[in-house]
Amino acid sequence: MKLPIPVFFTATVIFTAVLAVKRAKHTRLQNEANESFLERERLANATRRKDISGLDYLSFSADALPLSNVSDPELLQHETVLKELSGKKIINLSMYSNTDLKLMYGPANLNELTECDDNYHLLASTLLSYADRKISLGYANDAVSILEYAMSLKIDSSKIYLLLAELYQKQNTPEKIERIADCVASMDKSFSSFLAPKLDAFRTAK
Repeated sequence: MKLPIPVFFTATVIFTAVLAVKRAKHTRLQNEANESFLERERLANATRRKDISGLDYLSFSADALPLSNVSDPELLQHETVLKELSGKKIINLSMYSNTDLKLMYGPANLNELTECDDNYHLLASTLLSYADRKISLGYANDAVSILEYAMSLKIDSSKIYLLLAELYQKQNTPEKIERIADCVASMDKSFSSFLAPKLDAFRTAK
């Protein structure tokens, strides 16, 4: 049954009006967000340079790792990267935007802080790849040592902790997974909340 034309016309007008109101609200909110961002950027760019020497940089040393004399190109590449990182400043700043960093420490420090953060993520990925390669070559104990060292640094890469838990299970030392859980519990809440159930699965597995 077809609606009478006046009723259909009225419904169309109402729908169009509601849509227009929603669009206007979205535009207003977007404009406000843009203005807020631009104001924060203005303040950030005007922030004076602050001392960053006392930040909680990671105390990393390749000497703490089980470096080997195996003639494997991939291992050697990872070891080269890790040795180079030993002499660099490393810190995880991924929870902050560039604007946040400029507001906190001044725009003059942004490039250096970005490099420190890049070093952190390079370290995390290299330690994981290094341990993976050790496992592939049959050096599981070395892999455990590498991952345990990464855990001592509280690197926030879930794959590191899950791989370590897997190795503990394979080595018939599942009780050591409690160490991982304790370490993760002391880390960022969102990270620990994500990882805790996955570790529980390892602890309850038979």
